[in-house]
Amino acid sequence: MSRRKRYSHQQNNGAHVRAISAPDLTLSAMQGSFQGAEFSRDRGYIYLPTLDTKKEVDEWSRLELLKRSRFIYNSGGGLIHRAVNGVARMVVGTGLMPYPLVKNKEWSRRVRMLYSSRCGSANTFHLGKRFNTGQAQRAIIRCKIKDGDGAAVLARDEETNRLRIALYESNQIGNGRKHEPNKRWHDGVLLDQHTAAQAFRFLGTNDRNQETTVDVPAENVLFFANYERINQVRGLTRFYPVLNKVLDRGEIMAALTKGIKVASHIAYVIEEAAQQTSNVAGAGGALAPRPQKFIETNDGKKISLEQFLMGGEAWGLKPGQTFKMVQSTNPSQNVREHLNDLVRDVALALDYFPEILWNIIGLGGANMRFVQADTQSKIEEEQEDLVDQFLGPHYIAWLRDMIEHGEIEDIEGWENHAWLAPARLTVDFGRDGKLHIEQYKRGMITMKSLYGFRGEEWQIEIDQYLDERLYIKEGVEARKLTWEEAYPEQRQQTIEPAKDEEEEEDKIPEVTP
Repeated sequence: MSRRKRYSHQQNNGAHVRAISAPDLTLSAMQGSFQGAEFSRDRGYIYLPTLDTKKEVDEWSRLELLKRSRFIYNSGGGLIHRAVNGVARMVVGTGLMPYPLVKNKEWSRRVRMLYSSRCGSANTFHLGKRFNTGQAQRAIIRCKIKDGDGAAVLARDEETNRLRIALYESNQIGNGRKHEPNKRWHDGVLLDQHTAAQAFRFLGTNDRNQETTVDVPAENVLFFANYERINQVRGLTRFYPVLNKVLDRGEIMAALTKGIKVASHIAYVIEEAAQQTSNVAGAGGALAPRPQKFIETNDGKKISLEQFLMGGEAWGLKPGQTFKMVQSTNPSQNVREHLNDLVRDVALALDYFPEILWNIIGLGGANMRFVQADTQSKIEEEQEDLVDQFLGPHYIAWLRDMIEHGEIEDIEGWENHAWLAPARLTVDFGRDGKLHIEQYKRGMITMKSLYGFRGEEWQIEIDQYLDERLYIKEGVEARKLTWEEAYPEQRQQTIEPAKDEEEEEDKIPEVTP
């Protein structure tokens, strides 16, 4: 070995010795106590390109998930439609309604009446005259589930200059072909340094099918989205964790359906008795060719009669030969269980129990009440988001527009209000109703809670009840009837007059021996 090579070898050995003499004793995740962070040959490779949740929901991924979500909604069967339309109906019903929290009852009544008439009509609520407030609320919930996000823009009707709503779906919001590197545009949303929205870019097409863009300030846009990540800017379809499983379920169902159809086919064959001649079969024992009938289609193509009728061909058999039907034993119990698991996974991805969205027959008793309570909790969460992202801001803008046009007086606290939600879910109205009435009698709940369970406002209902009693009383007196004559099935309840406090104090109590 030459001196040069010996020197190089000594240098490498020296470096190796120095590494051993001064080891790095810092624990790493690969050597730590978290097995989930360690490499395993028994599992697939995990790839996560970024931990920045704003970059994680990028434009390409969002649009691809959106396409697949639209596809399964259009072709995924009743489960997906129930998961979208059924949830929207449970959350919204016929629509959440506002209730002004002001002392002026007449002003409050007039606002409620105007909101019902103006926002309850598509002609005076939606710029495209297709949605009223209840229909728009259901459309927003459907859009959040299918697309992940959308927007309602506060706009003016050109003819009346009154406030209207324009609804936009997720695919109508994006960067488009504009490239502005000096601005913080992220998938159609202009952000400030705190990732708060400053403007939204809406995409469209002109008469020549060319892309157009309109940037609208954020104060005029009511953006609704499913925010599952803190730095998330755009929403994702609620089906994104289970899109592939929905497609798998569809393919399995298609294969099972095809197997059932094939197994249901009937074949007719011709069998002949044994012949003594040797020309029954062709060379090699093959069956003699049989004549076929052909049909000419409209495009001039000739096909066999069996192909035209979409049926199978049945040949004559040799003596002693028979057809053997090979039938599938599917769906086996394993297949059924797997399909049920897929349904459960799809339902739970939306945070609803599958018994609510798909099959409620299997539950009863305490299990059903737990499912009902959990579903009601999720519904209230969805309603809270709907009020925060759309209904509340729109009501304030609409009411201000009514005040500025002189239809409602500008009073103190005009913006204070609450929202009346649909009646709560129940599987036993009689049992739950008796429980709530008993709780009210014992002072455990209030009239507000009692009426709130039915989606009603307690002050409105009490005023209505008293008005009805007054109407009945005046009607009975006007007709000179007694209470027994007006309502013979009821006994008039008399109320003892209130005793004077001074008389009670002067009264000497009786003493019993």
